[in-house]
Amino acid sequence: MFTEGSEYLYTATRKRSYFDEVTILIPKTWSSKPEYIQASNQSFDLADVIVAPPNPRWAPDPYTKQYQGCGKVGVHIHFWDLFLLEPDVELFYGPLGRILVHEWGHYRWGLFDEYPDPVGDSDNYQEFYFSMVTNQWEAVRCSYGYNGLPLKFYPNHFPYYRTCNGNADVGYEEGCVFVTFEEGTTATSSIMYGRQYYDQITQFCDANSFDETNFHNSEAPNKHNRLCETKSAWEVMRGTSDFENENNPPTDGDADTRPDFILVQHTDIRVVLVLDVSGSMNDDQKFVKMIGAAANYISSIVIEGSRIGIVSFAKNSKILSKLVTVYSNADRNALLDALPKTAEGATCIGCGLRTAITVLEHDGELNTEGGLILLLSDGEENEAPYIDDVKDEIVAAGVIVDTIAFTQAAEAKMYELAILTGGTPYYYSNEPGDNTLIDAFSATMERGEIDDHDRRVQLLGNSWLLDALQTRSASLYLDDTVGKNTEFTFRWTKSNYNPGIETWVITPDNTQLDSSYEGYTYDAKFKIITYKIVGTAEPGSWTFGVKNPVPNAKEEVFYTVTSYATDPNVEPILVVSELSGSITDFKNGEPVIAYAEVRQGFSPIIYADVWATIDRPGGYSPVLIQLLDNGAGADITKHDGIYSRYFTQFTTEGFYGFKITVVNNGTALKLGDRPVSRAIPNLPPEDGDNPPKIGNDTIVPPWNPPQEPTGDPVPLFTRDVSGGSSNVPEVPPGYVPDTDYIPPGRIIDLRVTATSFDSKTVSLSWSAPGDDLDFGGASFYDIRIADTIAELADNFTDATRLAPEDIVTGDLNNPQEFGNTEQFVIRVNVTAETVSYAFAIQSWDDAAWSSEVSNVVLATIREYIPPTGGPPTEPGLSLGAIIGIVVGAVVAIIIVIVIIVACCCTTKKKDKKSKDKKNKKTPKSV
Repeated sequence: MFTEGSEYLYTATRKRSYFDEVTILIPKTWSSKPEYIQASNQSFDLADVIVAPPNPRWAPDPYTKQYQGCGKVGVHIHFWDLFLLEPDVELFYGPLGRILVHEWGHYRWGLFDEYPDPVGDSDNYQEFYFSMVTNQWEAVRCSYGYNGLPLKFYPNHFPYYRTCNGNADVGYEEGCVFVTFEEGTTATSSIMYGRQYYDQITQFCDANSFDETNFHNSEAPNKHNRLCETKSAWEVMRGTSDFENENNPPTDGDADTRPDFILVQHTDIRVVLVLDVSGSMNDDQKFVKMIGAAANYISSIVIEGSRIGIVSFAKNSKILSKLVTVYSNADRNALLDALPKTAEGATCIGCGLRTAITVLEHDGELNTEGGLILLLSDGEENEAPYIDDVKDEIVAAGVIVDTIAFTQAAEAKMYELAILTGGTPYYYSNEPGDNTLIDAFSATMERGEIDDHDRRVQLLGNSWLLDALQTRSASLYLDDTVGKNTEFTFRWTKSNYNPGIETWVITPDNTQLDSSYEGYTYDAKFKIITYKIVGTAEPGSWTFGVKNPVPNAKEEVFYTVTSYATDPNVEPILVVSELSGSITDFKNGEPVIAYAEVRQGFSPIIYADVWATIDRPGGYSPVLIQLLDNGAGADITKHDGIYSRYFTQFTTEGFYGFKITVVNNGTALKLGDRPVSRAIPNLPPEDGDNPPKIGNDTIVPPWNPPQEPTGDPVPLFTRDVSGGSSNVPEVPPGYVPDTDYIPPGRIIDLRVTATSFDSKTVSLSWSAPGDDLDFGGASFYDIRIADTIAELADNFTDATRLAPEDIVTGDLNNPQEFGNTEQFVIRVNVTAETVSYAFAIQSWDDAAWSSEVSNVVLATIREYIPPTGGPPTEPGLSLGAIIGIVVGAVVAIIIVIVIIVACCCTTKKKDKKSKDKKNKKTPKSV
């Protein structure tokens, strides 16, 4: 697939790029072989391409998970193992290498599908539109030169389909779809139109009107045009780092496009804790909190078989423990005894990093590749060697460095180091309500290759500052997808009472657990109380409480509730979170986008309540924002289980920490079978009533209509995860918090919901933007109307502006708060039997900031709409009879394998990705 795809990619990018190196991560459960190299920073979660069980929403088709918008790198490409192994797949989808390149366009360059997409773009799905260029009804396609026919299908009926009522002059009846045929097609693009199985389709479309076979159809109402501002695929690609500024021009001759394949395999997890013991760690209980979190990690979180080492640093560094393989309580106790006892001296972070490499180098026969360093520090480095002095050594060692910036005073270069090595930077505020410290330690056990059933699921995690003698309690839903090895853990920092806090846990059947419970343990040395629930924890609502028994002092208490999957045949409900960037250029107006994916296995969970809490520097209170899966604002796809939101409430330069909380109060659904296929299979119409299967999944014909997502209710549940952190190095000159510095968000879901010839009106709908992107509400709307889409896309301000008297329903001067649905009815001139207008919107706020122009929509008002006919009574046309008819104006192993791809551009090898939000690193040749 990659060899074939590399050659196809080379052609499609006009001799500019191909797959130079492909690193395949072999499952750890497979027997080792001499040709398998030790894996370094490769992991399933950060792979470019994964081979895994299917996502039911798209199954059996491949798909690309995209969090961000046009021109942005995606998360990964997902292939089902049976899709790759089934011998008949290429009969219906074309060569696997070509399918890969279509998905690579999504993943690498942030392109979107140019065909009607009933799953990924259901609210905007349409098959035909009235073209202002050709003055006829056209099928949604790119480019124009596809041969096809409008057909209407009747499932469970014979005959199965018929030709549609209507024609290119008057349009077509409701429910028609455009079915393409290779014979008679003159187009050579676009690969993103999904017909890459046609031999002649070898190009991404472009805006060059002199090449008619490859000319981009900017009018077509598809997802790509909507999100990419009607730009062609090549226009978007030329704006990415691969090709901008004439990067990677075409080669003079032909390149050898065959990739090199490298096979790598992980061993057991190896982690070196690099702990700051400089004098400043004695302030504000920082040292005590660090040691408590490390002790909790060693005693309860470290997975059996993992190898753990400990290094401390101040003015110099010291090995406190070489790597210890954890099999028993004795191993854990040895590591606990090795934790540092005191803190004093300066801060030499480079010393600690170099010593950590030494620990990994002395780990038997293993090299440093694939080792993980967890670096924690609370201040700026002030002793050499510095991070900059050792970072090349760290990168050469092939290790991953996760970092914890302990308070705002921490060294900012730790963030850069984490990004450089493919690690994750965390920020811990040292304020009540922040549980990031233990989250960062826990995340080390999810590196490498961890099956979902083996993941430690955090149901709840937080901290309270209790007044003297104060009692607090909280509740959570423990669902039946987890329940094994369930633990309630409490830590405190000051009190020397025995114990320092009073705790209890109440089960769903109202049984109270206290210090007499057989699963209760108390560690006086590290100030930790743990309730290990015996057997499988009962599903339902659990309550726990804490009392500070000290009569004259406050106490900060940290609590976490964790569990594991109970049934090996039932996937746990998981939340995966990330940010758009670990370093944010707010000085130039860049926001942060928070993403949270809620899933069970690979099945998306929709309609959950998802919230982000953001800690901000400068002594400002945290901000709580709701993440949404509504296809508006920062969220590019509705109902895909990925919840998104912009964060714009910056205060000053410094670290911003994100925490994600997800709750299902009874509304959430797990998506089951998808209503239609996302990829476009090459099925002849006469075979559509008996489509083939891949495994147990039927290939659904592309002409099925869009439907609301359906799924099964999921149990009530609660989840808490760290959302990561982002560093803002600079703010705009003179910036004052809470001033309006950011414009409203771009409207990306403007659509036409109705037209009326009799009343001469057009109905428009969109999600209201915010005052600052998607926060608050805008002040007024500027709606423009034009005769062509190009007029609005290219020169919005010169188009006709709608006046209040043009608005039948709606208020231009009273936008709703972000996310609410706006519905406007607009009066238009109707001068012919069929007339079309283009519409677009710009939003303005009260500080005179304007949004980017919305997606442009086309509204067609027609006097005559072809009537909807009934099912066919005669056998439909055969494929042979259909070929040659042209519509409109034609311009003449369930085993999970992770594949990591190095994309080579032809003039030099580039970093395949500079995407710090995923903290990915180009695979290293070994």
